[in-house]
Amino acid sequence: MLASMRNVLLKLWRKIYPSSIAELPTLSTEEQTRLSWAKPIDSYAAVPKVYQDFFEPFLTAGREFPYTIQSPSYEGFFHPSTEKLICDFGSYIFILDRNGNTYTARCYPLDKISYVEIRSVLLDSYIKISGVTKEGFYASSSIRFNTVTDYLFTPIVERIRLVAIGKKDTAQEPESGLFDHLISINYKFMNYGRRSLLGGEKFIYSILQPEIRTPILKFLGRTFYRTIFPTHMSILTDRELIMIREEARQSGNDRYGGIWDFIPLNKIGSLSLDEKGSKLLLLSIQLPENERLEYLYQASAIEDLGKFLARFKELTAN
Repeated sequence: MLASMRNVLLKLWRKIYPSSIAELPTLSTEEQTRLSWAKPIDSYAAVPKVYQDFFEPFLTAGREFPYTIQSPSYEGFFHPSTEKLICDFGSYIFILDRNGNTYTARCYPLDKISYVEIRSVLLDSYIKISGVTKEGFYASSSIRFNTVTDYLFTPIVERIRLVAIGKKDTAQEPESGLFDHLISINYKFMNYGRRSLLGGEKFIYSILQPEIRTPILKFLGRTFYRTIFPTHMSILTDRELIMIREEARQSGNDRYGGIWDFIPLNKIGSLSLDEKGSKLLLLSIQLPENERLEYLYQASAIEDLGKFLARFKELTAN
């Protein structure tokens, strides 16, 4: 994080030049945390100076200020991310990516978005939008933020999804009890499934695949394993395919969060199933511009996957 790296650099600098910078302040824990928060921008007057020329034409035309969120920058060696603005203009989404004192702008018409991915892991989350831009190029944009501010992105994600599922009967609550059978199998994924459906879409089928591991070493009578694919769940509705997976383990037994892919059925070119060795199956989701998402299943899931593919073909036959 930017805050933690800044404090480390300050400490190193003080060791080298203690007399010249003894008065430099350190950041409090609260200040460090706030640096990672996304925040709303509510008016043209509140837009940071670097982005003002982008908004000037809309201001001049008297257009209402769009729903806009500013995400923080993350500096570091592992997951660096620049500051971004995400702006909801109704029928399209703009992503402004800052680079020093300038920025680049990318426009995604909502009906051209292939899928949205949401990662929610402890305090570190992101939203990724993939699709064809207004200029006709296929692209992806990721916005990183502290999970405590994820509620700011909910209206944008729902608007994108509603383009795919339509707005008819969206006030209707999803059918209850759809994932209750998972309560003793995987309570976390039961809740993940419940919170994934929008009102107005019809549940069709789901498959839960437990974590897939392979043995790598036996030592003193104990077998050690390597995870080759995390626990994941596939949910088919009448309008979209929802793929949920655990974040890959970082160490030990940690399983801290989840990653959601929301894919409109009309953006899926094909679903195919292939053998992956003698004990695994590979489900491939073909998206526009040759983008592909892949998920591993144990061979024992073949019957469920057959039903899943059959229902998908029925839904997309026309």
